[in-house]
Amino acid sequence: MSSSQVMTSAEVMGHTASPGGVGLTYHLHMPEQGVPPEVDEVELADRAAWSDLAAGSLRGDTVESLTTTVDGIPVRVLYRSDDPGMVEPELGVPGSSPHTRGGSASAGLVGGWDVRALVQDVGPTAANASVLDELANGSTSVLLDPVAIEMADMSDLDSTLGGVHLEMVPVALVPGPRCVETANWLIDLWDDRGIPVGDRSGDLGVDPLGVASRHGTPAAVGSSIAEVVSRVAGADGVRAVSIDSTPYSDAGLGPSWEVACSLATGVAYLRALEDGGVEVDRALGSMAFTYSASADQFMTIAKFRAARRCWDRVAAVSGSGAPGRAQVQRALTSAAMLTRVGPWVNMLRVTVAGFAAGIAGADSVTLHPFDSAVGRPDAFGRRMARNAQLLLLEESNLARIVDPAGGSWYVEDLTDRLARAAWELFTSIEADGGMAEAIAGGRIAAEAEAAWSAGQERLATGEEVITGVTNFRDPNEVPLVRPGPSPTPEGPLPLRRSASPFEAEAGS
Repeated sequence: MSSSQVMTSAEVMGHTASPGGVGLTYHLHMPEQGVPPEVDEVELADRAAWSDLAAGSLRGDTVESLTTTVDGIPVRVLYRSDDPGMVEPELGVPGSSPHTRGGSASAGLVGGWDVRALVQDVGPTAANASVLDELANGSTSVLLDPVAIEMADMSDLDSTLGGVHLEMVPVALVPGPRCVETANWLIDLWDDRGIPVGDRSGDLGVDPLGVASRHGTPAAVGSSIAEVVSRVAGADGVRAVSIDSTPYSDAGLGPSWEVACSLATGVAYLRALEDGGVEVDRALGSMAFTYSASADQFMTIAKFRAARRCWDRVAAVSGSGAPGRAQVQRALTSAAMLTRVGPWVNMLRVTVAGFAAGIAGADSVTLHPFDSAVGRPDAFGRRMARNAQLLLLEESNLARIVDPAGGSWYVEDLTDRLARAAWELFTSIEADGGMAEAIAGGRIAAEAEAAWSAGQERLATGEEVITGVTNFRDPNEVPLVRPGPSPTPEGPLPLRRSASPFEAEAGS
């Protein structure tokens, strides 16, 4: 090749350098040929031709073999505008009914979602050290587990929050058997420290039905729920009532059941608050919904969007005005998806789950540290959980677009199908007497058992896999060592980790 035929790398890339090679400037040359045609000139490819080409790469399998079902909801192989039966999605715009696209028009555009740290250390002193470390290093609120911390009275809560500026930091409580009592502790602590009512923020964790599911307490909603709501009148930043749906997903139920149970629980609390003299918009404003976020990112996105849409319908039927109809959502990464074997892979799982929850519009996101299934997380585990969110927010800038998945035919179709399935299950719960009866009568536990068994069968046959456990396991793995886990609740809906039977088979 002669020197005249040699091209520089800059020329290959379509750039030229300034004369003499000094003060390089680059000019991008647009190709004159091969420019994509205008969109309206593109013809849709023949579906049969596409199927034939796709089947040619499947080594004898059919295209239909790629179709999977998630929670009984069919997923299409290909989504096209001319698909038969394509439903026009109920979109709206962010901040307006039906709130599919978000609870507010700005969502997290200014500061991103709330990075909420879960604190489960034993004893107020250790818990306080974790709280201060989290708040000093990027977390914007804390989620305290009174049962794991072993709080006995308000002084323990005071010690756990020692050195915390409560007028600046939202504090949330994990619902437990003493949820009404611990809620009143936090209100009393605000009073004792002289925190102005308008500066108080957080979630009080009053959730008697969720607690009944996880801990086995009576499945009943008493007058105390309205009393707690009355105590925080005027504190717009406080959500007294929690609807925590993670016990249902942790026990094996799929996303449609999780949303359905949250709707039925929310309706039960609305009725109790109405009986206690709380008007509907104020009752709705007292609630926060917690949903699990899993490594199935598209289902997680669809679940948060579908839950907002369904709750908007409940609020409308209840007679609420538009401002009070947006569902406040908390995301907590799935405890059931975590593994003891290959725990490092959990870092990837919780990052994907946090990503999905964040772009789905969750108001706060909490990641379980990667070592949570091994025992109580250490400082490194908490740091990784925290920094994963900070990377998503501050380096990936995920919160700078509202509902980025919106408009995708796949996401919109999945959202619509999930919302319809959840609504059907919700109405069946109501027809059978409501959520309290469904828990006390064993219906929810039976459904969870069946769903768990079906999930285990899919894992056993290889239809689904758990990376690092059922597939690609490291035979030379050195097990992590962590202090013992928090006490295991003994309610009708136990935490069932998907990997646990396979870990047990391998002697882990």
